[in-house]
Amino acid sequence: MDKVLNIMKEGIEYPFLLEFLDEPSKRIRSKIALLYLKTAGKNLDDNIYSILAVGELIHNASLLHDDIIDEALLRRGKTPIGKKISPKISILAGDYLVSLAISKINNPEIIKIFQFCTQKMCESEFKQFFMRGKIPSQEDYIDICKGKTGALFAAVLESCAVLSGMDNINARLFAELYGLYFQIKNDMEEESAMSDKKNNIYTALSVMGIEKTLSLLDNLREEMRNLLGVFPESNYKQELEGLFKE
Repeated sequence: MDKVLNIMKEGIEYPFLLEFLDEPSKRIRSKIALLYLKTAGKNLDDNIYSILAVGELIHNASLLHDDIIDEALLRRGKTPIGKKISPKISILAGDYLVSLAISKINNPEIIKIFQFCTQKMCESEFKQFFMRGKIPSQEDYIDICKGKTGALFAAVLESCAVLSGMDNINARLFAELYGLYFQIKNDMEEESAMSDKKNNIYTALSVMGIEKTLSLLDNLREEMRNLLGVFPESNYKQELEGLFKE
């Protein structure tokens, strides 16, 4: 992951942004893509790592914007840039990271993939914002999760699949499912649930209840395992499956 971080930081001269990018992060989008490619027996080159950096830059940009929308007091255990410096700077910094991400893409097909991704992310955030204080239907909740989270997982892995000459449709579907799974699990965590409650956002447990939520997670796990069934058993595959084991 150090290689991804180094590419992310290329050209950035602002200490507050470099510090933000250096803060501990799961970089789960990159991890999923790397494990999927290794499970498929594909070699990793600089083009792949650049795509991973693009995905992480866009993710970090979305965090800078989200912190303003949600009036967050903490980000990764620290005071967010919007509180520490200015909300205006946080918005500008997010825009700046998106522009850096775009500058690292030189493939027209991949540019279209990320254009669609960022559009879906914004549309889903619009939808969630205007539904604050209202309990969404299960369909609306899942649609929001797919857009605000699943879209970026999908864009990263689909782009890597395109560059690797793989079946990008299956790769995209796997990433979309994992993104949905990841968001539902995140919504169920205590810290996230408290933040959502403060912002009048209703998530999985409020929408579906515990039994339906757990059933949905089980179904997502099964679908993801089925998609990975085309690949031979390996340590990489086991590690990938371990990310949605329970």
